[in-house]
Amino acid sequence: MEQIVTDRDLVENSLNGSRQDFEILVKRYSKKLYLFIFNRTGNREDTEDIIQETFLKVYKNLSGYDPKWNFSTWIYTIAMRISVSHFRYTNVRERKPIFPLSPTTESPEEKMIKNDVSSIWEAADKLGTVKYEVIRLRYGDGLTIKEIVKITGKTSVNIRVILYRAKNELIRIMNRTVEPGMPLQKYPEKSMTLGVKK
Repeated sequence: MEQIVTDRDLVENSLNGSRQDFEILVKRYSKKLYLFIFNRTGNREDTEDIIQETFLKVYKNLSGYDPKWNFSTWIYTIAMRISVSHFRYTNVRERKPIFPLSPTTESPEEKMIKNDVSSIWEAADKLGTVKYEVIRLRYGDGLTIKEIVKITGKTSVNIRVILYRAKNELIRIMNRTVEPGMPLQKYPEKSMTLGVKK
């Protein structure tokens, strides 16, 4: 069985001169960062600029990474700060859709699951930026409340309130956006609890 290399091992190897290990980190976090940042920018060009700047900053400051935090917390914090300063100093380009799905060979069951997940994130995209970011970090990336506090600079109480409101708003959106002819599956308020770590 192939052993998965941890982020910390990859950071340590990168600090010892392994470019290949840093490239693995880039591949591991590129898509996650894209989904996280796109909601702020609304377009590919700005998102890609911010991701590139994030990885450049991570590479230059790798020796300053504190292993007491998960690497994901550190890289999201950097990406968040760069995206905030990006909006301070640049004009935002036109918003484009985030979900162009490429054709793949999938079983009907896989397609159904993928469509359900896609429709949930498309609905989440209708939430405000802050709610989307928090719900994406919590349920999309499985980060803890403590990690989200570190990334966003908000209090844990504030994060819990945002999550509570975002989940209820998402349920309302999902209940409104059922396709014609499809049976209406009522999602009860307060029922959205996903299995992620506390």
